[in-house]
Amino acid sequence: MKNELSQKEFAALDRKIERLETKIVEVKHNYDELLSQYTELFELRHPEKKQERIKETLYSAYCKSNRSLDEILAFMAGEYEEDW
Repeated sequence: MKNELSQKEFAALDRKIERLETKIVEVKHNYDELLSQYTELFELRHPEKKQERIKETLYSAYCKSNRSLDEILAFMAGEYEEDW
């Protein structure tokens, strides 16, 4: 027994999905904004942790890359000529 939807049901579902997608984008934007504010305040409150976060972020990016540490440092210094 197949559960088939009518055109009217498809249209209703499409409208509901569209409304939810709009809300999701809005909530995600608000979340990103709040997270940015939180990070800024947290780093003002705990300046010693900002440097550690930067180190962790750089190390994580290095581990995920297929570049050598020398290549990455040269790129960051603006000395790397090859396209990335």
